[in-house]
Amino acid sequence: MKIKCTTGELHDIEHARECPSCLADVPKPILHSLLFGKDRARTPKEKPAFGVGTLVTECLRQSYYKLTEEEILDLEKLWIFSRGHAIHEFITRTLEDKKEKEIFIRSEFQQFDVIGFIDAMHLDTIYEFKTTGTIPETPQTHHVLQVQGYYSMLPEEKKKVITKIKIVYLSLQKIKSFDVPKRDILPFLESRAAQLTLALRYKVPPEREVGWQCKYCEFYDMCFKRDAVLSGPALAEALARAKVESGKNNGAEKAQNIVAQKTLA
Repeated sequence: MKIKCTTGELHDIEHARECPSCLADVPKPILHSLLFGKDRARTPKEKPAFGVGTLVTECLRQSYYKLTEEEILDLEKLWIFSRGHAIHEFITRTLEDKKEKEIFIRSEFQQFDVIGFIDAMHLDTIYEFKTTGTIPETPQTHHVLQVQGYYSMLPEEKKKVITKIKIVYLSLQKIKSFDVPKRDILPFLESRAAQLTLALRYKVPPEREVGWQCKYCEFYDMCFKRDAVLSGPALAEALARAKVESGKNNGAEKAQNIVAQKTLA
């Protein structure tokens, strides 16, 4: 991870903690809190584990870039993330640890796992909390898919207890909740994870999913310039070429191809 200074320079975490320009913009106690834990090293895993949010995003290519490119954050974004975390903590502090909040879930597949944390599960309801500057008129599609994904990954005995799923948007001014229909989307999560696994293995980004979010994406130039030709038939050709060069095409990978094609079709 790199921190983008107000001067435009990119710092590692240790440098950012003592950068005069960063400290001029953000007081030292706040800056050190924002950077706390950001230099934690990732431990290697035997197989990839994808968060539900990574799989349900509007563009799987964006998720690929987030996993393969160095993350760059400015102090404003760090503050937004930290503020959201603080609000989550405030909302869930009266819930029982391990049973009602930050509930870890995992679905295991042969080549990858899908994981997630349910914000809160109280009595018969799953809650997903989203902090935002402006509360939307309707819940965002990827937020709906995210919480439906969590429901899909629950053990059957817990699914039977759940009667309601709610997304709660929290701004500094108001709170608004939306009911979300129960739906099993585990096959969709598996398909997206299979595509992403293949992309990472062969270092070929997935198909670009063009939408309104593109102009706000931090990887816009990379996607539409460096990887502009990797779309449609050209993308399929690049993936086939990468497989040949790697010398790998076993039965498990063929199965992943079949699963991935279900979404691409």
